[in-house]
Amino acid sequence: MRVLSISATVSATLASAFNYACRCTPGLSTLLVIALIVFGHDSFAFVALTLVCHVFVVSYTARSCYGIYATWKGMLRTADEYAANKSVPVSSPLFKPTPPARSPLRRADVDDLSGSEVSSDSDEQDVESSVSSYDMEDTIEITAEDSGAPIHAIFVPNYKESFDTLRETLSMLASHPMARSSYDVYLAMEAQEKDAESKASILISEFSPLFRYVTYTVHPGDLPGEARGKSSNLAWATRAASRRYRTLLQSNVVFTTMDADTHLLASYFQTVTAHCVQHGTATFTMFVPPIVFDRNARNISPIVRCADILWSAAGIAGLYETSQIRPPTSVYSVTMTLARYVDFWDTGPEAIGEDLHMYLKCFFRTRGRLNTVPVYSPASHCNVEHGDATPSMNIAQRWFLSSEARFKQACRHMWGILDSGYAIRHTIGLITGRHDTAESFEYVEQDFLAQDEELSLDLPEKAIYTSASVSPSPPPLDSAGQVPWKRVLILLHRLYEAHFLPVHYFIDVLACSLIPMAATVPTSSLLSTVLVYTNHLRKAAAFSVILQMVLYERVHTTALQLRLQSIQTTLSSPSSHIASKSSDKSAEIVRQSLKQVDISRRGKWINCLDYVLFPIAGTFFGAVPAIKAQILQFWGTSFVYEVSRKPTRSQ
Repeated sequence: MRVLSISATVSATLASAFNYACRCTPGLSTLLVIALIVFGHDSFAFVALTLVCHVFVVSYTARSCYGIYATWKGMLRTADEYAANKSVPVSSPLFKPTPPARSPLRRADVDDLSGSEVSSDSDEQDVESSVSSYDMEDTIEITAEDSGAPIHAIFVPNYKESFDTLRETLSMLASHPMARSSYDVYLAMEAQEKDAESKASILISEFSPLFRYVTYTVHPGDLPGEARGKSSNLAWATRAASRRYRTLLQSNVVFTTMDADTHLLASYFQTVTAHCVQHGTATFTMFVPPIVFDRNARNISPIVRCADILWSAAGIAGLYETSQIRPPTSVYSVTMTLARYVDFWDTGPEAIGEDLHMYLKCFFRTRGRLNTVPVYSPASHCNVEHGDATPSMNIAQRWFLSSEARFKQACRHMWGILDSGYAIRHTIGLITGRHDTAESFEYVEQDFLAQDEELSLDLPEKAIYTSASVSPSPPPLDSAGQVPWKRVLILLHRLYEAHFLPVHYFIDVLACSLIPMAATVPTSSLLSTVLVYTNHLRKAAAFSVILQMVLYERVHTTALQLRLQSIQTTLSSPSSHIASKSSDKSAEIVRQSLKQVDISRRGKWINCLDYVLFPIAGTFFGAVPAIKAQILQFWGTSFVYEVSRKPTRSQ
């Protein structure tokens, strides 16, 4: 027994050391680069490192230009296909709502709805909002082939967001043609926010007539083992929603997660719907749109505006059609099948970069067979503003505060470097055969009852779970099947670009500038030759970044026009579904919110200023936070999560 105890202790120690080494890989690599510069700047290793870093930067900027151009063309195609003024009959299969599959609905189930925590104008509205797509008196027997388009379960995680911000977001969703028949909205609240439930109840009472269903969840604070942030909130909310769809026996559901200030167009959900109608939802599929900052850019400092352009461009860089790796940025959708298969969102400190981490989790648990679909419908976002900024401040003060707020956000983003260690650990697991996949879909299904009890949420539909209520399983994964190693290598390369390259390139460029000043470099040496070539490569990279920003202007302009066109169509159409299928109060709230939606056009002089500032923005909001994260992660993974403040109309 003592031998077994010692063996277990040694195994635990080795596992802990392995995890620590994977976690600290970015920081260790930076230390090696610095050591190489100090002790071997004239070595072949330094020459090779310098050349590789510069070539990688040029290749990234060139690919980014192509990705932005392809995204812009895709946005135009999508806009033509789903024109805002195109009239599509509700009876069209594309907009056919999804009733529960193979579930006889009883009057007792409907009566239980009155006890739910959903707040609306009346109990009758509660019933209609939840099960409005079929006659409640009849027994429905629906086959999978007849289920039609998917239900869109839309999650809006938020913490201390203003009513105006949330109203605008919900108003944009409510203006979509499919909102009343296909959108289930979940306001994912935090228990640590005072009056979170009352805020959610007010919003639900205002918007319940406009959606198929709307409710809220409250994520408890300080749960054991959880790290504060968007991912832990989503883990709670999506588990609750999945329980609701399990009791309704629905598998034809798509989960969409977005920020509290995200404005999505109807074409996004129409594209996802069309794909699901054709390919089904029992698949391992993730949908990824481009994000664009087109709301309040004129109110913030130019360096912050430039940093957000570079951030948006980095997310768009992989969205071209032939790309095999497409990590999402802030906004994305997954089939409920995939979410349940990977056991939903993670809640630990590694999940601080929620979007990339969920992508990596899905990628590795499906053994690299995750299918990502680019959706060329822009997701509008706000630039970060400081909560203390007021109109009475002069422009210098406002710019300083916005830069401070953006730096804190950049530190949070770069804390996601932990995902590189996560990917390295799971790549080694694939190589050794000890990969972390979902044990089986059936196991997850059977474990749902225990998970439901842990959630302890009052959910609207009460139904008895039976063995016959198991949803259709996804395609089985052959654990012995061939891993797509090419995709794995591309993924690791993209993570190097995101988490290693900014620091390596910054240090290397600094070294290339200082070495000729600190030491004599013979003109005939290999180092001298490489220093000349890398100088040309830096010029090529700078030109590519400027071209990237020029192309981004087209994406920004097109996204803004599409959003304004969508709003104008809703406000000017007398036969709008908002007016015909909602209360006067709800319709007026939507109209007033849409009238006050902010826009931020980009002028010629603003563009020129951004082109000049991109090296400073990339260093201050990219390399510096990354270095800070790499250093701190040697000591731990805890991070004080600070929510980015969004602008309000009073500002």
